[in-house]
Amino acid sequence: LSVGCCRSVMDPRPRGLLRWWLHGLVAFSCFLMLTAVATVECNGQGLGETPSFLLVLAIAVGIAATFTEVWVAPPECSDGRCASLFLTWLNILDVGTDCLSAGAIIGSHWCEDSKLDEAWKQVLDQSLLPFHMSLWLIAALAWAAGGIQLFFASRVLDREDFASGADLMGFETLAAMEWELVNTDQDGGPDGVSDIGCPGDAATPTPAAEEKKALGAGRKFVLRVLTENLIQAHLQTTVLGLSLALGGWTPASRKMLVSVVLSLVLLLWKTHGGLVTMATSKEAPEDLGIMYCVLCGLFSPYIVCIVYAIAKMVAIFTCPDHLLNVTGCAEVDF
Repeated sequence: LSVGCCRSVMDPRPRGLLRWWLHGLVAFSCFLMLTAVATVECNGQGLGETPSFLLVLAIAVGIAATFTEVWVAPPECSDGRCASLFLTWLNILDVGTDCLSAGAIIGSHWCEDSKLDEAWKQVLDQSLLPFHMSLWLIAALAWAAGGIQLFFASRVLDREDFASGADLMGFETLAAMEWELVNTDQDGGPDGVSDIGCPGDAATPTPAAEEKKALGAGRKFVLRVLTENLIQAHLQTTVLGLSLALGGWTPASRKMLVSVVLSLVLLLWKTHGGLVTMATSKEAPEDLGIMYCVLCGLFSPYIVCIVYAIAKMVAIFTCPDHLLNVTGCAEVDF
């Protein structure tokens, strides 16, 4: 490597680390959720509380992921990427808080005094939904849905698509570096082995790179935004409202509030980033094939779901029982 320049695109170090982190995130998610279920402390009628050391662990793993990016792709090598390091930490922390929330909901199901499921049934009876599913089962499915993106990250890493893999794992800086390093033509560089960030380097996106990046944005939208953040935002706001209606503000509900706010913030951020990438791509959207059709079909209901999630968050502080459904403020009677 040249002094003051970023790594060569042929440097295998970050790619090997991505594979290690992929396995680590799978183990981390399973450990957090199962430990939360096993150690949840029953808290009256409302949501059970998970041990604080698990939240500290989630914060620490997020910091470790950020330092991994600093070591592999130091921010001085890529202008404007300091913010993405913080975003990586938020992504990993969001994975942790989602696991803890799922564990708290599932663990509360076995608390003798908890009435979350009974309150949930009352809310469903006031809504337009024609079915009833236990909260603990919804939480387990939502947690499993978050693992889908790690499965697809493994698939794209196996196909040597490290940019998409890093993106799906939440490593924003590594993803940006890979897009820039692997998918661009470098003036004066031999077969894509040039260094990025050195004076005089001029990156020109190739048509294949544009198409791959647009496809990556669509994949990120479906797998990370829809199956993770949107589902979790709706589930957690509902459980937070139920817990507040049953037992008021407790340490468990405050932890859930942190997870809700984090999910909503990342939901809006990822939506903005995905739309910008798709809109600025030089590749014709129609050339994306089935992905274009899927995104078009999902966009309108997706916006409605975002607005509804935000409305449910507002209802936490405005509705008498902290709950909202499509017919207005919901009531819980115990």
